[in-house]
Amino acid sequence: MKAPRLLIASLLTASLAPATALAVGPGSGSDSKYNVRIGNCNASSVEVRYRLDSLMGEPVVGGSWRWNGDSNCDAPSSTVIWLKVQSGSSHGYVRLDPAVPDANQGFGYNVSGSPDWDEVACGYRGTQRNGCMDPGSAKQLWKSGRVTGFEIAW
Repeated sequence: MKAPRLLIASLLTASLAPATALAVGPGSGSDSKYNVRIGNCNASSVEVRYRLDSLMGEPVVGGSWRWNGDSNCDAPSSTVIWLKVQSGSSHGYVRLDPAVPDANQGFGYNVSGSPDWDEVACGYRGTQRNGCMDPGSAKQLWKSGRVTGFEIAW
């Protein structure tokens, strides 16, 4: 009885290995900032968690954030996080658009998304993307870049 289970477990592990090996991207992690303004709110701290990978050749973007500050202040519902992805002198911003959490209440939720390659690494103005990289440049940045910081816009 144990041999068939072991065989099945081995086959499942082997079948997942190629997909995992193909998942490339800036990776996952977290970053923090202190004494930040979000709309009309003053945040004593902001922490962002992110995961930037790829699946079947397409970018996958996910993340969430939390903030501490005046619990009587509501951060704007339009708030977005821009992750700076950098490789050498090349950089672009990746938009995280998670739910806006209440102050002092933990991380908001986010459903991972898969933006098109021509929209994944851009400049930004407020909450809007601008000056996005062409797909080839974005893929190169995705493979070799790392998250070096973040900005908050609303």
